[in-house]
Amino acid sequence: MSTLVGISLIIIAAFNFGLILIPYLMGKGELMTIKNVFLVGFTIYQVTSGAISIFDPYSYTSELYLTNPDSTTATYLAYVIIFEFVFLIMYRWGIGAKKFAHITPVIRGEPRESILWLFAFLLIFVALVLRITVRVPYVAVLTNHVGTSTAAVAAGLGAWIWVRRPFNPVAMSMMVGILLLSIFVAIIGVFGRRPIVAVVGCTVWATYYSRWRFLPPRQVLVRALIFGIIPVIIVAKYTTVRGQFYGSDMGSFQRMKIIASASTKTGLVDLASGQECAAWSMWLIETHPDILPYNHLHAIKYYFQLPIPRTIYHDKPTALAVTAWRDAGVSGKPPGYTIGPGILGHAGAEGGFYALILYAAVTGLFVRYFDSILAKAPKQPFVSLPIGASLGNMLGMPRGESPNFAFEFTVGVMGTFVMLFIIAWFLKLIGYISSDDLNNTDELDDQSDADPYDEYAGYGE
Repeated sequence: MSTLVGISLIIIAAFNFGLILIPYLMGKGELMTIKNVFLVGFTIYQVTSGAISIFDPYSYTSELYLTNPDSTTATYLAYVIIFEFVFLIMYRWGIGAKKFAHITPVIRGEPRESILWLFAFLLIFVALVLRITVRVPYVAVLTNHVGTSTAAVAAGLGAWIWVRRPFNPVAMSMMVGILLLSIFVAIIGVFGRRPIVAVVGCTVWATYYSRWRFLPPRQVLVRALIFGIIPVIIVAKYTTVRGQFYGSDMGSFQRMKIIASASTKTGLVDLASGQECAAWSMWLIETHPDILPYNHLHAIKYYFQLPIPRTIYHDKPTALAVTAWRDAGVSGKPPGYTIGPGILGHAGAEGGFYALILYAAVTGLFVRYFDSILAKAPKQPFVSLPIGASLGNMLGMPRGESPNFAFEFTVGVMGTFVMLFIIAWFLKLIGYISSDDLNNTDELDDQSDADPYDEYAGYGE
């Protein structure tokens, strides 16, 4: 039975990638959307990771032994199918999400190139301030995430300009300089890889929305494969050595030197395996509620409670990513060690099937909201780039701790919009730009419920 489940998961993985590529190749959908980023993460961490866990029982820690593998893997397969079905349906309907996106304020317009460069360098400065100098209690938990996303948008602006004239040496030099500065700022004092994924991800996102999305799909895929090698290598190298940064106070220059000398192959294997995520999800599904009690809807409660300091909220819940490995009896780990329980593992430990359906529905609407903001004006950098400023969190959300990733994505994206508003206000105040610089807009798409990020928007009409 387990073997059949493993084969089924491989088929679902192929289906998911087809769900991303086929509409794009047919001209009925966009390639780069928040939905597609989430689906890639879900496929890696919950689908292919599940197949690897089934076919290679030595790929995960021995404490995750399943007492009834056939039953548990069959239940896991049902979780995967139900989650995807509900997620896609709710994304398609977009109940409330599209209207909420319609009233969300954004900066519209595409200023001249010199203004975009100025915004990029000012964003780097703001990001540095937010990441280093802001250490105000109860505030730093937000400013760190906003600073990382702000640095990502700065790198994105550099790529936005460069890709329109890629052989211009000045534009290329400035783009590379801003990219390196953004990575430097983003990885200050950081252990995880999400900040570096945010920066390189927003760079790729910018090249697509600035230039590539207007090219034939096959040309875009070829370019994406060629130019995507660099960010993949960077993330793979960082994955290999990130354990050395845990609890370390080493500076960004030293971190970048270590990253440069790291093994790419080891990091790629680690990324492709899903890092035991599905194995943890299966263990959580099997052990709840028969062995361990449900912690009902913990993820939703934790999302809203996350920014509250424990010094104020003494009974603040502990993340599932922390409690799970302790419950499993894993030993020899540092106090702050976390695992990836998977969004399906969250459902399994927090209510079972009813939690699964609710989490899938909420996630579908959550993702649709940000895609609908993007659909307002995808050709305008101050709209499209903030949406792509926290892709590391969206990619990692299916792995978990899911409420933490969702919270950081929300704060990063919305905080970057706020930073852009502040910079625009300041530049207007000193007379460097006028309202006309920010009113050079194309016809917006937000007057209709049918947007270009829903490949089924016109279905049945």
